[in-house]
Amino acid sequence: MRASKWAAGLVLALSLICGCSQQAAATDDLIHALTDAHSAIASSILGVKLYDQQRSTRAATETLLDDMAKQIADAERSLEPVSVASEKTQLERDAALAAIHDGAAALLTSRDELEERGAVGNMANLESAAHQVDDLLGQLRGSQ
Repeated sequence: MRASKWAAGLVLALSLICGCSQQAAATDDLIHALTDAHSAIASSILGVKLYDQQRSTRAATETLLDDMAKQIADAERSLEPVSVASEKTQLERDAALAAIHDGAAALLTSRDELEERGAVGNMANLESAAHQVDDLLGQLRGSQ
């Protein structure tokens, strides 16, 4: 009887450790994806500002926005394998996915505007997406 209680306690402890480990790994994956998205959006904002100040060429800015669009798409795809072990982790993953998706949409719109019109008219959208990603990134880092 005593051995079975010990074994049950060991199984419970291992389950808790594995659950915490899975959640920590998921949080790390979310932070990594959000960090990549932050980098892509921040680089895009800087590139557009430099172009607006005539400190960068249109070709260089278009190349930058193309590269950053690929980077943020990779960040978004990196969330696909993140499995959730709790409702909290699912909410965090879904929030990260939404924030990165909004950033990707703003970045793609900026790229398209630059290519079509030679100017970016949605800086507010890029900056809003940057704040959304940064806020969530701060929350996740604070929860570790």
